[in-house]
Amino acid sequence: MRDLRRDATTQVPITHPTWKEVDLDTVRANYREIARLAGPRKIIASVKANAYGHGIVEVSRAIADLGVYALATGSFEDAVAVRDAGITAKIQMFAGGLPAGMKDLLRYDLMPTVYNMESARAVSEAATKPARVYVKVDAGLGRLGVPLAEAEGLIRSVAALPRIEVEGVYTHLPYSDAAGQAWSVERLKGFHELIAALERAGLRIPITQAVASAAVASGVPDSCTAVCSGHLLFGGHAVVTDDVADLSAFRPVLRAIKTKIIHVGRQAGGRGALSGGKFVPQTDITTGVVAVGLFDGYRPPAPGKKAFMLFRGRRVPVLGVSLEYTVLDLSTLEAPAIGEEVLLLGDSGDESVTLGDISGWQGMSRLEVLMSFDRRLPCRYTGGTAKQAADIRAAG
Repeated sequence: MRDLRRDATTQVPITHPTWKEVDLDTVRANYREIARLAGPRKIIASVKANAYGHGIVEVSRAIADLGVYALATGSFEDAVAVRDAGITAKIQMFAGGLPAGMKDLLRYDLMPTVYNMESARAVSEAATKPARVYVKVDAGLGRLGVPLAEAEGLIRSVAALPRIEVEGVYTHLPYSDAAGQAWSVERLKGFHELIAALERAGLRIPITQAVASAAVASGVPDSCTAVCSGHLLFGGHAVVTDDVADLSAFRPVLRAIKTKIIHVGRQAGGRGALSGGKFVPQTDITTGVVAVGLFDGYRPPAPGKKAFMLFRGRRVPVLGVSLEYTVLDLSTLEAPAIGEEVLLLGDSGDESVTLGDISGWQGMSRLEVLMSFDRRLPCRYTGGTAKQAADIRAAG
């Protein structure tokens, strides 16, 4: 990022005073709870999509010394950023590229995922030493992987290729409610049978994994050697309904999204000056403008919904959202001033705006809301090491 002047308190650029606050101590606490639930199974931490929008380098650094077996992402750019930061942990690459890209993955000591012979041969041909790979099995999700019925034959063929070590075989069986859990448990049986068949054929796979956040939280019985968790690491984000699992031990890692008032105005009733005339105040009102809009990932409320931010510990209505600004109704507060802080998301002590609130107002899932802010706003990190606490990662 360019060397921009920063606010002395928040350490974010004063030219665009809007930022996210991410607590790395909470990442570590969530990881320890996952480890408790996982028991003897190894933990693969899913840090895909820039660690769910929280910053893959900072999150990876925070958990690297907690015994994590491997990090996992589908983004080559993110994986390279982790390596460039000097983090030497194993990195499992979820499928996401073409066979021609396997050489680049090996160059950065990344463990590719394969699910056909084309990609497996590409790894074998590119490798100059034994290369560890993971095989992705489609056990019923229908998204990506070798079909369960064909998996044993493919895995045995991949393992026979020169310079290939099949370190892991995995699948993905996500769910969010009791009906989905029943489906997942049934499909899990087929995956366990696959692993048993491979062992009978003399092929022992060190890492087998089918259980992710929902099943970890739900305590689904599992005989695999590893779990892969992402949602729980960052607070759960309603990964399962309350009747399926208790997520109360997991806390949101994104503690707040904050901005500051850049303009205070008076709008005359009936003039229709706001949002291109779309809003017509009935009486004179005081408005505040904050530097956050569509470009930053903030969306207007869905039809029939009202949205709010927190100003001086109280909820204030959102009047309009444009590309780079949001207009707030500050009429109930005395003498608002430029530079005062506003919470787009967070807890003021008396009032709060949660990810669930914004999700309901905008008509999107909590994960969609979370990811809408990814790489658009700088992060202010707290917790972890002193270096992490001071480190500001620019959006993009």
